[in-house]
Amino acid sequence: MIRFRARWRLAPLLLVALLFTACGVAPSEDELLGRGGPTPQAVVESFLTSLNEALQADLTAATERRARAERLASYFAPSERADQRVVFAQMLADYAASAARPAYGSAIHTELSYSGIELLARDGDRATVRVVDGQVLLQWLDDEGEVVRERTGALSALLDQTEGLPVVRVGGSWFMTEG
Repeated sequence: MIRFRARWRLAPLLLVALLFTACGVAPSEDELLGRGGPTPQAVVESFLTSLNEALQADLTAATERRARAERLASYFAPSERADQRVVFAQMLADYAASAARPAYGSAIHTELSYSGIELLARDGDRATVRVVDGQVLLQWLDDEGEVVRERTGALSALLDQTEGLPVVRVGGSWFMTEG
């Protein structure tokens, strides 16, 4: 099984491939506590919502990318956040650079969608979940916002979730984990 951190190191490459075929801010109290969820499925769903929002945001400003990377990292177990913050910061910087130079048209729109989150296994404070029917939609737009080209791919390939996404309970909340 590939460690989750390794999966996210591949994410910038996968996003760039899909597109084309730190000075840090002090974290808020909310970010220090993390954005865990009451169930394994809830934390993954919240993470995907935040990832979707990040991919649709204007990421040209470094401060915006740092804030989004911090938010995404906050869904991970506290001991893993520093590593994840770096991974997400790089992923969003790569994505912003690619979005600034779209292969077609003048802008891109990326959207994640799925039909549900399924609990595959749970053993004490560890669980594995799967994103059901996940899709990544990438659209290249012209100056008027009209779609000039479109591509859809499997979200499971982006997340490398062939064996599901691991989550762990820390305290009373569930967090995503590297594995």
